[in-house]
Amino acid sequence: MRRRDVLATVAGATAVGVAGCAGSEAETETPRAFRVSSPAIDPDEQLPARFTCTGEGVSPPFAVERAPDPTAGFAVTASFNQGPITDRTFWTLWNVPTDRDRIPAALPSEPVVESLGGARQGRPEGGEAGYISPCPPRGEPFTYRFQVYALSERLSVEGGATHDTASEAIGNAVLASRRFSVEYTRPASDPGTEAASDG
Repeated sequence: MRRRDVLATVAGATAVGVAGCAGSEAETETPRAFRVSSPAIDPDEQLPARFTCTGEGVSPPFAVERAPDPTAGFAVTASFNQGPITDRTFWTLWNVPTDRDRIPAALPSEPVVESLGGARQGRPEGGEAGYISPCPPRGEPFTYRFQVYALSERLSVEGGATHDTASEAIGNAVLASRRFSVEYTRPASDPGTEAASDG
């Protein structure tokens, strides 16, 4: 089974532990001047297949503007509902330098992303560092949350740390954040599946 195909069932996915994220979005989205956008994610539409196991399974891009002082770096977490009170994290990224106002798509699955100024990525228990693409059961809608943070300090957490460790450190250094919530329903059959089976 390919790594990108196991998000919905990976046992090592961990619960979100970011301080300040349990309350309302109004509480987590201060100060208001901080702006985050994505050229690829529209909350009014489905998560594009490119960022799921149906497509390339790569990480999505983000852009930040008007980071509050004294922002020392940016971070990203991504999670989905595992149950009524449990979220599971499938991506943590931190120590993105403040001179990088664009986080490009398709980051390499490495603990340290040299192409992004040495930014670091976390991993699930027993898994590898980097983005693991959503792959829910077919026909079942899931909500995925991508949250981008301005941090008050560069984190000492090493690349390849677990999502729990990274999320706790991110939560302790949040100056401001913005959240993208988007649904994704995996098709009854992935592109090319029916054609292959017909042969």
